[in-house]
This record gives sequence, C-alpha cells and structure tokens, in this order.
Amino acid sequence: MISRKVLLVYPYFYTGIIKDQLFPPLGIALLSALLKQKGIEVMKLDCTFLTFEEAVQKARDYNPDITGIYIMTTFAQKALKLLEELKCINPNSIYAAGGPLPTLYPDRFAEKFDYVFKGEAAKSFPDFCRDYLGAPSRIEFLEGIDPQGYPGIHRYKWGMIDSIAKHLTKDEIDACPLPDREAFAHDKYQELCHMHSGKKKASIMMTYGCPFSCDFCSKPVFGNQVRFRSLDRVIEEIRDIISYGYDSLWIADDLFTFDSEFLMGFCSRIINEDINISWSCLSRVDTISDEVACAMKDAGCYKVYLGIESGNDDILKLMGKGIDTATVRRGVEVFKRNGIECAGFFIVGYPGETLATIEDTFEFSLSLGLDEISFNVPYPLPGSKLYERVSGISADDWTIENETRFLYKSEFDEKWLKGRIQQTLESFARLKMQYE
Repeated sequence: MISRKVLLVYPYFYTGIIKDQLFPPLGIALLSALLKQKGIEVMKLDCTFLTFEEAVQKARDYNPDITGIYIMTTFAQKALKLLEELKCINPNSIYAAGGPLPTLYPDRFAEKFDYVFKGEAAKSFPDFCRDYLGAPSRIEFLEGIDPQGYPGIHRYKWGMIDSIAKHLTKDEIDACPLPDREAFAHDKYQELCHMHSGKKKASIMMTYGCPFSCDFCSKPVFGNQVRFRSLDRVIEEIRDIISYGYDSLWIADDLFTFDSEFLMGFCSRIINEDINISWSCLSRVDTISDEVACAMKDAGCYKVYLGIESGNDDILKLMGKGIDTATVRRGVEVFKRNGIECAGFFIVGYPGETLATIEDTFEFSLSLGLDEISFNVPYPLPGSKLYERVSGISADDWTIENETRFLYKSEFDEKWLKGRIQQTLESFARLKMQYE
C-alpha cells in the first residue's frame, strides 16, 4: 500500500525562560485538520517540550512522505538544523517550508527546501499534499506541476516555479475545520501557564490581517486585508478548547478590539450562552468606550495588553502608531475604570530618539497606573520598515529570549538602557505596593 503521511513540524524548543504565554501552535493545528479532512494521515511534531534528539527520533519513526516545517525569525536556526538531520534520516520525504520568514525570503529557503509555501498556506499546502500523495506517478506530478493551482508555491528543484500568494476569503476561513488540537502536550502547557498566571490558557484567533503601518511591524502572512471569522465558528472553537481542560483564552489578534460591533457581538455570545471562560487580549487604546469595556469585563476579560511603545508624541509619530499620549491615557483610564487590568509594552532606544525622549517614556509608563509594564529595545523584524532603515543587523542572534539587546548598530548604550529599565521597573514595583 502506498504511504500517504505528512509530518508537520513546529521547531520551537522551550528554553526554560519564565513565561505564561506559551501555547500549542495554531498554525500546524489548522493544517493538520485540513489534511485529515482530505483523508491524509498526519502527525504534528510540536518540539516545545522535546529535546532535539527526541524530535529527530519521532520524525525517524514516522518516516513521512511530506515534511512541512513552520519557520519564524526566532527559531530559524533550530529549524534549519532540524532540516539537515531530517534529510539524513528520511531522505525520500518532500520538504516544505512555510511561515513568516520563508514568505519574506522564498529564494533563500528554496535553496534548502524542496518547496516554499508563501503567505496563508491553509489551502495551497493541503491541496499540494493531496495531489502529490494521490498522483499515479509522483515524479511526473512534480515535473508537470501547475503553480497557479497552488497560490504562494515556490521552488528551484525540478524547474523554477513561483506563484503569487493569495489571502483566504472570509468564507474560506469559516469553511475551515477547527484546529486539530489532539495529541499536543496539553498537560505541560497548562501546568506551565498555571504556575505563572494561575490560569490554563490556550490561544485563539478571530481576525486576520491589519491595515495599520507601524514602523516596527511585519505582517508577511496575513497582510493588510482584515477578515473577521464567523462568531458561530469562534464559539464552536472555544467549546473545543474548554474540552481539553483550558479555562482561559489568549486572543492573539492584532485587531480584536478594533471593530466595536464584532467585539460587542462576541461579548454578547459569551454572556448569553453562559460560556465559563476568562480571557485576555491585545488591544488598541483608541477604539474603547466605557460601554465596550464594561461588556468585555462582563464577558470574562480580565486583562488587556497595550502596545503603547513611547511616552513622547513625536516618537509615536516616528513609529507610525497613529495615537498620541493623551489617547493612551484616556484608553487606560477606560479599562481601569471598568475593572480590567492593563499591561503596557514600551520600546526604548528607537532610531531617531534622544535620551530625553527615552526618559519621557520611562516617566509616562509610571504615570498611567498600569498593572504591568515591560520594556524592550527595537526589534527589526524582517519585512518591517525599521528593518530596512537600520544597519549591521545580526543574522545569527535572534534566539535569546527576554534580554535587552540590540540586534543592529545602535547609538544608545545597552548597559545604560538596561540600568534605566531596571530602575524604572523597581520604581513601578514600589508604586504598586503603595496602592495594594
């Protein structure tokens, strides 16, 4: 009997850094569900809680016909190292790359992989797997492949092919099955999250795409086109998440609170259907009213994470944030007034800043009454405007977690910034103690 097996690899290896935002990978979960829908056998290889050797052994034992590896900047090195090992132990497998980095640099990854799938591959990759695995002659299929049938496909081998990636329509998104969450290490994810937050959180996405143009942001996969999922499908997925023992959601959307009608509809469904789950989310500060914040609180929202970035209006303009400090202050006050905790993200040492604007940010962060603050230096993500503007970017130094360190040539002194960040965090801790 001809084998029809696909291996989906998420090559992140947990480093032991304390964090409560670590979740089963949604990307390979969705691809797994789509492949199973087509009658294809699938194994998800989530490397999060495995050693490198254990991951290699599992791949060896499975011996797939097709191996798909998800790659983003922070674990590109591990992904490529894993690819080398897998090619040695499973030389007959087709190797495909997907995710943000291969989307941005398909030529670079096509030198190492047989295929690259750019952008949203939720249709093209499963269709390719179905057609390749079902072909009477797999070699003839590869030699005669029509790239227009697989949007975003890219390769060098068997002749150069390339096609433009297409975003899924809302109807196509809603037609997708629920992400396949079976066989993930749910107990380990829940234990780690509960240890640091007291909650067992799983991630979910309800919107795709973002129309904003922040200078430091890169969105190669979902792009600018905004699409909202059907709330019926969202509620169905939440019930599925609860069935695995989770009691809280991390809503990972950039734009979850952007459309008040969608947000209020979600809150109404959670309340009216008595779905007992808490949740936190990213949020903008310029789209929130007391009515909306009150509904969020009633529906289980306990915390919002705000990309405030700077306490200086000129730097906010430079970053392309589209907000000012007065708007930030109003937004935080609305959330706090309605009993929702606020965490603020800040960036210091941005190209174009001065020591004075950096100090503005430190002072502003302490004046907002936030429940949590964090600081980082600019992170020049490939595909962002920032990435194009800075020089001397390290090509091999993206894997260190939770460390204040420039990955490019900066005019600011790292040691000084680390010291000022630490001082500000200590001041913040003292302020919190006064109010508790």
